Amino acid sequence: MSRSVILGRIRRALDGAEVPELPASLPKFPEYSDPVEAFKRELEHVGGIFLDAREKNRLMPALTAVLQRTKAMEICWEDLDIFQKYQIPIKSHNLKPFSESALVYSCHDRQKIEFPITLHARKYQRHNLEKIEISASSSLFGIAETGTIVHRVRGGRGRVLAVLPPAHLVFLSRKDLLMNHSELFHSLRPGREGSAMTLVTGPSRTADIERTLVLGAHGPKQFFVILMP
Repeated sequence: MSRSVILGRIRRALDGAEVPELPASLPKFPEYSDPVEAFKRELEHVGGIFLDAREKNRLMPALTAVLQRTKAMEICWEDLDIFQKYQIPIKSHNLKPFSESALVYSCHDRQKIEFPITLHARKYQRHNLEKIEISASSSLFGIAETGTIVHRVRGGRGRVLAVLPPAHLVFLSRKDLLMNHSELFHSLRPGREGSAMTLVTGPSRTADIERTLVLGAHGPKQFFVILMP
């Protein structure tokens, strides 16, 4: 059936129909005395894992806990900006290879994090992407109302590092935690947030087949959020 036929049927069906007026104001969005607790509750409700590392000595055990839960030996980092933004100590003999075309990763044979983290790089190729056990990225915002993380899509890579590995770790600053979705849309700066954004709430899931919940159908099966200062 052609597009014009379908649209013609819709027009005929709507001809003379009463169109309700648009609401004059938005509904009241929730606010919280403790948005961190609200975010944690909503994230865990959908199967996400929340780790609080606002105190300086909490980051190392939080990262170690992520490695142990995923049984991963490596972390693939989205970019070098993560370490500067969240003041994560790193070391490397040569940072020049860490370009947009490289995968930046760290090795942890004992599933334990020690600072400073030593970084390595390998080529951004399909067979290397397939080996990623867990990826780590920063977030633009978090939303306490639904336990949602807001990602900015990076040019040249899209969303691949956030959705391809079986586990994904997100760093969220307390100052970037918003009360609700209304605050999110009031915080956006049109034309300055990149080509696109994604809103992620917990691990990937679907119940399309016989209403049976399946985790990891279209993205990570495990989803971690580490709250930073």
